[in-house]
Amino acid sequence: MQIAMMIRAVLLALVFLVPAGAAKACDGYDLAVTQMTAFSYNAADPVTTTLEVEFRAVESGLPRRCRNQRVQIDIIGGTARDPDLEAGGERLQARWINTGEVNRNGDQWRLRRSARTDLVEGDTLSIAFFEIDAGQFVTPGEYRQTWRITIGDNEMTVPIIVTVEPAIRLEGDSQSGTQALDLGDITNGARASSDFFFRTNSAVAITLVSDNHGTLQHEQGKQFGRIPYSAAISGQAVDLSSGSDTVDIPFSGAAIQSGRLEVEVAPSPHEYAGRYRDVITMSFIPY
Repeated sequence: MQIAMMIRAVLLALVFLVPAGAAKACDGYDLAVTQMTAFSYNAADPVTTTLEVEFRAVESGLPRRCRNQRVQIDIIGGTARDPDLEAGGERLQARWINTGEVNRNGDQWRLRRSARTDLVEGDTLSIAFFEIDAGQFVTPGEYRQTWRITIGDNEMTVPIIVTVEPAIRLEGDSQSGTQALDLGDITNGARASSDFFFRTNSAVAITLVSDNHGTLQHEQGKQFGRIPYSAAISGQAVDLSSGSDTVDIPFSGAAIQSGRLEVEVAPSPHEYAGRYRDVITMSFIPY
């Protein structure tokens, strides 16, 4: 008797189906970040300076999951709470702007979800971050801060640079732009002076231009007489015989300063009677 033995092998195949539309992972992505405004700052300008920065995703077609990646901005060595810029130990004070695209979390900035969504979908964002108030007469130069931007595993640094320009602002009565010096009767000679007030962050060149080339001219015309005079700015003599001259005032601090225009006429007993006058125009150029 033969016994037939049969062995049947059953092969089991396990197939795991992956849905065709499954989301891709997002470990981070790269941004192109560009400073768009506030390249320069002039303390004499009466308007506030606003820093705007442009953000754009470098890669197109990012996975939708990238919307969930936190976009965090730290100021290296600084704080988003007081985002001042620095140069040589001096600070240019700035004030954060609370916009719809960014919120402040402690000492950091973070893009809100709506802004992250726009970036992932390929939009370019221009975001205002802070304002620099007018009237800060700090030393001219480049004031900087460096941002560290973190998106998941991706990290980049971005320099923010604001160049402070030499600036000057007339103060007090000098803001009117016109001052009169009355020499009175000059028969026996006369002297008059007028003070002017200004604030600056640098040395200043003052250029004086005389309508009558350093002479007082009779109001009825030069044919009735011209009387020469001497002039000085804060003790520095100026020669207006050619029509103009320039003096340099060294920087002495950011507080309000004063200068003085002095005019002197020698005794003039033989001149034709009447009123004599000249107009001196003073231009202030910080450097």
